[in-house]
Amino acid sequence: MNFNFKSLIKLACLSVITLTAISCSNESTIDPVDPDPSTERTYHLVVGSSSTGNSATYTQGATVEELLDPTKTFTFEGFGFEVPSTRTARVYTSNDGNTLYNLNYGGGDISKYDYVSGQNYNLDLTTDVQAVMGTAYPRWTKLDENYAMLQYVATENIYDDPNAASPVYLRTSATITIALVNLETMSIIANNSFEFPWSEAEASQGIYASRIDAPVVSNGKLYYGVAKSLYDPITDARGTMVYENIETLVVDYPSLENPTTLTSTLAEGSTNGYRTPVAHKDELGDTYQLVTQGDVSLVRISNGTYDDSYGKFNIKNLLGHNAEANTGWFYVGDGIGYIPVLNTDEGDSASSNWDVVRVDIYNKTAVKMDISIDLWLRQYQWASVIDGKLFMALTSLGGEGNVYIFDPANATSTGFTKGAVLKTGTSDASYIGLF
Repeated sequence: MNFNFKSLIKLACLSVITLTAISCSNESTIDPVDPDPSTERTYHLVVGSSSTGNSATYTQGATVEELLDPTKTFTFEGFGFEVPSTRTARVYTSNDGNTLYNLNYGGGDISKYDYVSGQNYNLDLTTDVQAVMGTAYPRWTKLDENYAMLQYVATENIYDDPNAASPVYLRTSATITIALVNLETMSIIANNSFEFPWSEAEASQGIYASRIDAPVVSNGKLYYGVAKSLYDPITDARGTMVYENIETLVVDYPSLENPTTLTSTLAEGSTNGYRTPVAHKDELGDTYQLVTQGDVSLVRISNGTYDDSYGKFNIKNLLGHNAEANTGWFYVGDGIGYIPVLNTDEGDSASSNWDVVRVDIYNKTAVKMDISIDLWLRQYQWASVIDGKLFMALTSLGGEGNVYIFDPANATSTGFTKGAVLKTGTSDASYIGLF
């Protein structure tokens, strides 16, 4: 038999392919599992130096391995990067943990910082937003990796003839200003101002929208939680607001046009929260909204309206005591979330009588987690989902605590482990989030 050079090469290649196939047939064909990106990034522990609104804010970075390690101690005593802010900073991070975003509440600017290591952060960009927002005190919410929303409500009491000796009060108007921020350039790329859609019945009672916050994007719409207030023209001051319903402001996204509202009597209270996410979209596309004052309950928005078939998930009734959940809540996934809840039988929101409550939004169950430290969570802003579990930085006010790792698969009151030890560093400081 005669072989030329090309034939020999072809035969050699066939032999290699055959041997490779035989070899592979005896090995596992399971594809390697990619690491969960949430376990690979840096996270940021953030502390507020005081329980008052005029709190300096400090941050430092941490790896997941450090957060999980119960022998590791984090402290802010003489350590930490001070995030510039006139009052307590409102911060977010990028999904990879390499960027910190800050709203200088009271300073009227937004900034982003590159994370270097430890307590080292470098300023990248800053933008003054006062000219657009009309205030140094807007609030903001990160929508996704690319965009954030700024929001503010300005109110004015309207009379029939302000120059008359005894003018007649008509109503209080609320002017909404919202702006879309590009997080790459830290620039405002769209904005709009409009009067909040009001009802004649509520306006005649002096009821008006006093705050909007914590928007969620769903099907080309922004859904904003709403707080209302009551103006008393006799005393020229706010009266005691008694809610008879709940309300949500809806605008087109990203155009920010066509404001409308959703209202329902399923629950009574505000839906705007306080520095913390209040509404979350689940895996089915429905939005679950926490009623943050009045009722302690969750309601569902489906297909652009409050869902009567879901009704009201009354959490307070399951806890067995009077309670408020006036900050917000954190969603892990598959219907499981965790809510900071104040026991109002034991004190007001300034007291250290807060709990963390595990909720199942599908089965409508609530379990108070067995955390053995006194918690003050009024200014708590953020918790992080890492490898399918919720990580919270929890300490007593001015004291110590731990990173708590809540397992959503464990429905008991002890369904958590404790990671790194946390020290606040000063007598009135508290951790306001793990970002």
